[in-house]
Amino acid sequence: MTSASLKLSATGRRGLIELGRAVHKLLRGRQVVELHAMGVVDAADEVLVLVVTRQGALVRSSKVHGRALDARELRLQLAGVDAAIDEVARTRLAAAGPQLSSAEAAMLDEAGFVEGPVNVPSALECSRIELEVMIRNSLTIADAAKVLRVTTSRIRQRLSSKHPTLYGIKEGRGWRIPRFQFESKTKLVRGLDVVMPHVRRGAHPVAVRDWFTTPHQDLVVGGDDERVTPRAWLSAGQSADVVAELATEI
Repeated sequence: MTSASLKLSATGRRGLIELGRAVHKLLRGRQVVELHAMGVVDAADEVLVLVVTRQGALVRSSKVHGRALDARELRLQLAGVDAAIDEVARTRLAAAGPQLSSAEAAMLDEAGFVEGPVNVPSALECSRIELEVMIRNSLTIADAAKVLRVTTSRIRQRLSSKHPTLYGIKEGRGWRIPRFQFESKTKLVRGLDVVMPHVRRGAHPVAVRDWFTTPHQDLVVGGDDERVTPRAWLSAGQSADVVAELATEI
């Protein structure tokens, strides 16, 4: 795990110490991370989101640029973390964690992590959050051109032609290019130029991503009839025409 130093005020250091105690209490008897505060600096316009796992911790910093913090907006941002975790879970086998004891649940309640409708985003909000997470993790035209070693005009041409050969999400005057189309850091999934012209232009971006990354009943390989995702099918060099025909269902 990559280590990092957090510069916090005196109050922030005390809060981190309390957080560390809570984490150790919740994960009692398991491998946990050590949380330390280093240095002192005030950042009134900054929000830190800390995700703790058994293997380590991730910290994300967001600037609010002088805006008043809205509790509902913060809950939606935290729900975005849930959406990101769900995305990871879709690609890995995750063992279910143990249930919280009544004492642990009570401690979370006291800390303000209370279950109930007030903390649960609606289906429409969840969809928006998932789209925001997807866009945030996508590439700009300049990024895509750099990793694919082509010109930005070539990327724009593929995105905006009558029959697009690359999938993009329009964002203002620019584009965002979802990462599910990349087989590696410098290579697109083979056959995309054949499949993408068949994807309905008005399809929701999350639906497009999920279709490409979910096992399809008509894409079967091997003697045990294993169902694979359209993305895996294409990456394995199987017929792109087969996936192109199925893509009309998105």
